[in-house]
Amino acid sequence: MKAICSRKDLFEGVQTAGRAVSSRSSLPILGHLLIRSEEDRLRIAATDLEIGMECTVQSSVQEHGCLTAPARILTEVLSALPDADVAISVDESNVVNLKCGSSDYTILGLPAEDFPMLPEVKDDVSFKIEKAILREGIKKTIFAVSTEEARPQLTGILLILDGESIKLVSTDTHRLCVQDSPIITGQGEAHAIIPQRAMAELSRLLLDEDGDVSINISPSQILFRVDDISMVSRLIEGQFPNYERVIPAEYDKTLTVPTMDFLQSMRRVAIVARENSNRAVLRTVDDKLVATAESGSVGKAYEEMEMVKEGEDVEIAFNAKYLLDMLSVMDTEAVEMRLTGSLSPGIMKGQGLEDYLYVVMPMQIT
Repeated sequence: MKAICSRKDLFEGVQTAGRAVSSRSSLPILGHLLIRSEEDRLRIAATDLEIGMECTVQSSVQEHGCLTAPARILTEVLSALPDADVAISVDESNVVNLKCGSSDYTILGLPAEDFPMLPEVKDDVSFKIEKAILREGIKKTIFAVSTEEARPQLTGILLILDGESIKLVSTDTHRLCVQDSPIITGQGEAHAIIPQRAMAELSRLLLDEDGDVSINISPSQILFRVDDISMVSRLIEGQFPNYERVIPAEYDKTLTVPTMDFLQSMRRVAIVARENSNRAVLRTVDDKLVATAESGSVGKAYEEMEMVKEGEDVEIAFNAKYLLDMLSVMDTEAVEMRLTGSLSPGIMKGQGLEDYLYVVMPMQIT
């Protein structure tokens, strides 16, 4: 293979695909990028057998073929070369040659036929969604994904495709996020548990708000197409728990609190609360919401916030970090807390929004 392309484009392509490169695999080929020519472009791919990333860069192809090169070395060399056209080629011994101006590098590659091909995911079950909507859905659910490997079904985000919308659901058994998002088009139905890492990588591909994302789902894989980038990920096997059972059907108290006041007060209270299992106690006093925390090794925290209350007074304790996680991603002026009693789960949501809810379990007050 022989091709010429701009250093900047090739470097960005190598960086993008390189996010899927394995750093711990015992298979040397998984530390490499596969680069193959297609008409007037190069296609760059990487995989760790869990996630695969593929992108294209414009190129003047002089001789068609393919090559592999170690991702780390190729990335470092391209980052240091001057901004000019790069000529890339490979010989019969899998030695890759890079020429850029007066710079000339040879890099030892591996046989391209040893590189595992990314799985094909058919479009029998598929949908399109706006980038900004999907990114917002990921942002509002990914923080509640479990890190406990003993329950792998909870280490990802559940995606439910049904009709004209999708649901994104995450839980670590202490809190639950549910986000409803409209889609542009869709066909078929699916329940797919997507690994947290795949969703985090996808979120990085959605920084440009314009445009949409095409998604194909098979029983074991999911494919995302964003502009000229494709990412495929395995799905987590198993049954996601029946999350609807933990959403309180009734409540008799509603507290409406300005989001920024609540967020800033909880950031301060959390400084003390983290020394006592992150426990923060909330109680209503007239038209104020009082947040307190206490630690024998630090001291006490006390904050007052304006609020609008419906129902009787209440005193309840929550993990301060769990409240901060939700408040940090809300963009409404106020949040609503729907409560029943000090030992019942609370529901939090943006005021006026019905497409997102956050259920959080209470802690013992003392």
